[in-house]
Amino acid sequence: MQTPEQIKVESKTWKTIYPPYIDSTLTTAQGRRLGKSNCVPHPQMMEISQCLSSLGLRHVIDQHAGYPRDIFQQGRIKVRLYAEDKKPYNPQIKCKHTLLQSIAKMIKSIPNRKVEVPPYLAQMEIEKQNKPVQKKQTSNKKKHKNA
Repeated sequence: MQTPEQIKVESKTWKTIYPPYIDSTLTTAQGRRLGKSNCVPHPQMMEISQCLSSLGLRHVIDQHAGYPRDIFQQGRIKVRLYAEDKKPYNPQIKCKHTLLQSIAKMIKSIPNRKVEVPPYLAQMEIEKQNKPVQKKQTSNKKKHKNA
């Protein structure tokens, strides 16, 4: 059995998956990697882990790693897609993109899935709703036409 340190060193060459990659509530600028119709709202780390286990892929969960585009988003999963001879462990999944599609499809098929909004996002929504709307200040200066 490998120690956590050995697994961490070995997993440096594995593919990294952050939950925002398949989050339908985000834009592509915020980190979504698939089309909205292929994604799910607020995917959880454990859901992704269960999907990877059912696909037969070895993976490691790193709860404390931060997502570079959003400092409040914590957690990532390192996945081993290929064996030492560069052949995929699962012949249906040959690249990271197809892996993300498969994970999102499996999460969508979970019956009675509860969508849990992360606490920091819920707080941001409350603040956004309570913020008063500011009117744009317009200048009273008349524009002169150059004749």
